[in-house]
Amino acid sequence: MESKLQFISAFLLLSCLCSRGEALCSLSDLVVTQTTVPGQQIAGEPEYHVTVENRCICTQTGVKLSCAGFDSSPTRVDPSIIRHDGGGGGDLCTLNGGGPVTNGRSVSFYYAGKTRVSFTPVSSTVSCS
Repeated sequence: MESKLQFISAFLLLSCLCSRGEALCSLSDLVVTQTTVPGQQIAGEPEYHVTVENRCICTQTGVKLSCAGFDSSPTRVDPSIIRHDGGGGGDLCTLNGGGPVTNGRSVSFYYAGKTRVSFTPVSSTVSCS
C-alpha cells in the first residue's frame, strides 16, 4: 500500500512539474558552444562549429538567437538549421526552422567569418506534456 502511495505521489509531482514546464525551463537551458575548427578556412576566413543543446526536460520550439554579424553566404549554411529573420544582416536568427529542440538533443552548424558571432538565446516557447 505504501509503495502505491509513493508511486501516485511521484506521478502527481511529475505531472505537475511537466504542466508547469515554462517555470522549469529558461533560456539558460539552451547551451551554446562554439569552437574554431583547427586549420579550416573558407574564402580565407576561419571556420566555426556551433552547437545549441537543450538541457531542459521540456522541448523548446521557436528558438531565436541573437546573431548580429552572422553571414551564412561563405559557407552556405542550411537555412532550415539557422536563418536570419527578415533577411541578411539581421540581429535575430531562427534555429532549426522554428521546430523542436528536445531534451538532450542538439542542433549544430558550421559557418565562416572574419569574427566570431555571439549566438545568444533570446527567446523560445516551452512545450512540456
